[in-house]
This record gives sequence, structure tokens and C-alpha cells, in this order.
Amino acid sequence: MAPRRDYIDELKGLGILLVVFGHFMEQYRMNYPFVSATFFCIYAFHMALFCACSGLVARFNPRKLITQQLWLYFLGQSLMLVFRAVVLREDFAESGGVLAALLLPWRHMWYLYALIFWHLTLPLLCLLRDRLGLAGSCLGMALAVAVGLAGGLIDWPFMLVRVFAFFPFYAFGVLFRPQLDTLAAFATQNRAARLLPAAGLAVGYGLYFIWVFCSETILDNSAELFHDVSYAGGDRPEYRIGIATTAALVAAFSSGRRLIGLGQRTLAIYLLHLPILALLVQLQLFEPLRGAPVALPVLWYTLLATAALAVLNWQPVQTLFDFAANCWYKRGKS
Repeated sequence: MAPRRDYIDELKGLGILLVVFGHFMEQYRMNYPFVSATFFCIYAFHMALFCACSGLVARFNPRKLITQQLWLYFLGQSLMLVFRAVVLREDFAESGGVLAALLLPWRHMWYLYALIFWHLTLPLLCLLRDRLGLAGSCLGMALAVAVGLAGGLIDWPFMLVRVFAFFPFYAFGVLFRPQLDTLAAFATQNRAARLLPAAGLAVGYGLYFIWVFCSETILDNSAELFHDVSYAGGDRPEYRIGIATTAALVAAFSSGRRLIGLGQRTLAIYLLHLPILALLVQLQLFEPLRGAPVALPVLWYTLLATAALAVLNWQPVQTLFDFAANCWYKRGKS
């Protein structure tokens, strides 16, 4: 078994923080320029980082695909179905029936749905990387971007557009795993190699924050921001920004250790934080502070997001989730 690479867990910890805080602050993003600008900065790269980390740790394993990934998708969908019926009181007849609700991804479940598809491309991506070296990785990356762009020409149902739109980031993690490992090892030993990318990120995203903050109206751009709809060809700057940001974060966080524990527990947090948020919205806990001075909503969603993270990072929750997610996979290994 390959040794665990701490920098990946550190980046996964950062990624899950951004995912959770991004979802919680979204409740106020159309009310406050400060929240909107912060939200735009997070969404410019957080899923690129998360997808690349999935690619960095991916290993082709058909048995794991079935007994863990596919099992977890249907387990998660079943739990979400019960939650939607009991807590959200959703009328499934309006959205295609109970079977469609069970099979088709609910909100954030699209990521598990996408990972199943992406896993099937691993043999080809690894072949290009291992047999042809850097040239093969570049060829694979060009093909992945072409797939992402071509996929965007079709009006896919069931959020399939995200499978294509985010695939290049996953492919980047797989194809450039050796180079990113080398970069992380070099930056760990060289302070300047960590500080320069960190400074570049601070300046770049600082300017982007100011641009969004100073816009005459609060920006929306939801379709492009969430990749919820197909787009018409042409280069997507999001690919360049997301990949460049991920590479810079590999260097900047290469020696970090504070988020490793969180990064090792991302799956349960990712899967369960959105039902918690949906419950809080259902209880109208965000409503009293709409229109209040910006510091109060910021403190409120920070408190709620931190509490959700603390609960989901709690060891009993993690142990129970680990058992449920891996019961068939671990049984097959024993």
C-alpha cells in the first residue's frame, strides 16, 4: 500500500471547509456584497480542488467501485429520500416519482454520482501517465478538457453536465500525480516555494474579491457558477483558474498539519452537512438576520457551519458512518 501523503489530507481538509462554509453562506449571498464576494472567491476553485484531490488518491478497483462507491451512492440516496419525505415533506409526484428520487442525485449527491463515472476512466488516464510520462499526461489533460467542453454542448438531464464539467479537474489529479507529489515535497523543504504561491493566491483572489464587492449590483451568474446548465463550446477560464489555483495550493499547504484530521474525514461531512443545512432552512433559522448589519449574518452562518462541522467530525458519527459506508468493502477484504 502506498504511504499516505499528508499534503492531500491537508488540501481535502481545506476543501471540505470551503464546501461547508460556501453552502451555509449561500443563504445570504444575494443580500450582502461582502458575502457575495467571499462566495464567488470560494466557488472559483473549491470544487476544482476537491475533484483534483479525488484524482490524486484514486486507484482503479472494480470491487471497491461496486461494494463501496455504488453502495454508498444508493445508501446516501436512500437516506436523503427519507429525509426529504419526513423532514422536508417533499411531494415526489411533482418530481417524477419515488423511484426517480431514489436513483437520481439529490443536490450534493451528484459528486458521488460523478465519481462512479470518473472511476471508469482511470485505466486510460493511468496508462497515458505511466507509459508516456509527461507527454502522455498532457495528452490526457487535453482529452479531458475536450470531453468537458464537448459535454457542455449537450443539454444533459439529471445534473450529468457536472460529470463532464468537473472531469478535467479529476483528470488533472490523476495525470499529474507524480508532478504534484514532487512539487509538494520540494515546497515542504523550501519556504519560498510555499510563500510565493500563497502571496500570488492572496493577491489574485484579493483583486477578484474587490471586483465582485464593488460591482454595482450583487452578481448572480448561477448557471456558470454552479455548472448546472450546459454551455456553448469555447475555452473555459475556470479550467485554467481551477488548475492553477490547485497547483498553487499544493505548494502553499505542503507543510501544513492543522487540517489533516479533518481531511481524513471528509466523506461523512460532505454527505451529511447539506441535510443539516436544509433542516436549518426549513426551521427558518436564517430568516431573522436578513437585513441586519453584515457582521451579524456572517457570525451567524459561521457559528452554524462550525457547529455542523463539529457534530459531523465527532468520533461516534465518523465511526458509524465508516461502518455503514465500508461494511461490504471491508467484509470482502477480510
